[in-house]
Amino acid sequence: MKLTEILGGLYVMITEEEEDLIQKFFTEGDYVNESQLSGREAVLADKLTHKGVLVPTVRGYRTV
Repeated sequence: MKLTEILGGLYVMITEEEEDLIQKFFTEGDYVNESQLSGREAVLADKLTHKGVLVPTVRGYRTV
């Protein structure tokens, strides 16, 4: 588990698997469409939206 800072200086715990997903797709701040993700990665992205780390948009997921 790792602490990650989101908006406003709030911290949230994320797993190593979630951290790997962020490192793989979301390091440049671009939008990532759900079709680019595998089934497991889509589930992780959904969990990260519930934690407030990712934001779902019409164009895809992006980091906060």
